[in-house]
Amino acid sequence: MSLQSVVKRLRRALRPGGSLAERAVTGGVWVALTNVADRALQLGMVLLVARLIGPDAYGVMAFALIVMSALTKLSRLGIDAALIQREESDVDAYLDTAWVMQNARSLLVAGILFTIAPVAAGFFDEPQLTNVLRVLALSPVLSGLQNPALLYLKKDLRFDKQFVYTLSGTVFYVTVAVGYALATRSVWALVFGLVASDAARLIVSYLLVDYRPWPRFDLDHARELFGYGRWIFASGIVLFLIMEGDDAFVGWYLGGAVLAFYQLAYRVSNAPATEVTQTISSVVFPTYAKLQSEDRRLRDGFFKTVQLTTFVSFPVAVGIAAIAPTFVDAFLTEEWGPMVPMIQLLAAWGLLRSLGATTGPLFQAVGRPDFATKIQFGKLLVIAAFIYPATAEYGAVGTALVIVGNSLLFSEPVSSYLAVRVVEGSYVELLWLLAYPALASAVMGGAVLALRESLVVGSAVLELVVLVVAGVAVYTALVLGLERYSGYDSVSLCRRMVETVVS
Repeated sequence: MSLQSVVKRLRRALRPGGSLAERAVTGGVWVALTNVADRALQLGMVLLVARLIGPDAYGVMAFALIVMSALTKLSRLGIDAALIQREESDVDAYLDTAWVMQNARSLLVAGILFTIAPVAAGFFDEPQLTNVLRVLALSPVLSGLQNPALLYLKKDLRFDKQFVYTLSGTVFYVTVAVGYALATRSVWALVFGLVASDAARLIVSYLLVDYRPWPRFDLDHARELFGYGRWIFASGIVLFLIMEGDDAFVGWYLGGAVLAFYQLAYRVSNAPATEVTQTISSVVFPTYAKLQSEDRRLRDGFFKTVQLTTFVSFPVAVGIAAIAPTFVDAFLTEEWGPMVPMIQLLAAWGLLRSLGATTGPLFQAVGRPDFATKIQFGKLLVIAAFIYPATAEYGAVGTALVIVGNSLLFSEPVSSYLAVRVVEGSYVELLWLLAYPALASAVMGGAVLALRESLVVGSAVLELVVLVVAGVAVYTALVLGLERYSGYDSVSLCRRMVETVVS
């Protein structure tokens, strides 16, 4: 096959159009490209900046992100989800009202952020946090002004344009942050990088979509949007306490440097699993929404999504846990060493989150976002009960143990049970889909650990490359070997995906 032929096939694969299934697959390719490029750039930037500024300075930004995330999640209205979920393709009549609501919320968040900055600085005992938060108050204002018609990119599965939108902000973030960090070696590199990112995406949002919002407000439309979004709003409150509550507690109880270890460990351990999660959520929600009245196709779509997700996320999570010490040696300094056990534990959480990516969009698509909210509330109760004694006994590692154990023993089993019930499927089939990649990944992880203990190459970077290549080779060999004795059919699954994309 000639290079020209390959290029033509790739161009055709990445061109939106065709049936819903074809657009979903093409959209998945674009979302994967977006997430991989976005996270790779951001993770590379964060590792370099963290290496330059150290844990104490990084901890200041970690505190700021907790406060910003609190205000953002606690005021989430769920407008985009409400409009994407609607079966009609044209929702222009709602956009001006949505834009007004979006800006009102953003201005409120910015005002509160600016006002409470000294209080937050006192709570976390970090004086520099006041000025950092007041500059970051620009971020929600810029985000609120973005074109509300961006939701069509997801509703219509136009993830090629979403790629441009996302990467425009990331490129500015990385450029500004790295440049400023090299010049000053201060936390302001991350602050100015984040603001630059939001400014770039504001401009690009109006270049990508022709619709131009106007400050008009329809009370009936607002009530309708909030009627769906109230569960998203409630979920946002609980979600913050689950996703950021542990960070806030670690920062308050153990200090900024430990918080820096904990947050960076999360970013490193969850980055690949997050790509799977975001790819699934971005593509599957609008696709499920279009299939919500077709029981069989919805059920088949759900199980195929679980199969694909676990086939990728299991080996990635196990591999991250196995290579964590080598990774820290390769890319960071010795002062970041305490984050290794946190990476290993939180990698398991990343795996569990990728499973949740198959159920959350399903609940929203069938009009039951309350399921996710109720499950999250249950998770919150478990975390609240155990986080203090576990952290007091084992430090941030104890915090990570609570988060992982909560998902493993409570939230994911309940989510999976409800999801199978919604699609009227089989629990045995679900367990089989999980068992196959779990077994192959466990064997692969053991092989990588054994190799790491015996490998002596003199370079942490080279050792990391060898371990990653070995892990991929072992997992691939196991999958091919087990294929003969099972009906999982992973080889055919991958082949069908490739053929669909390049045909």
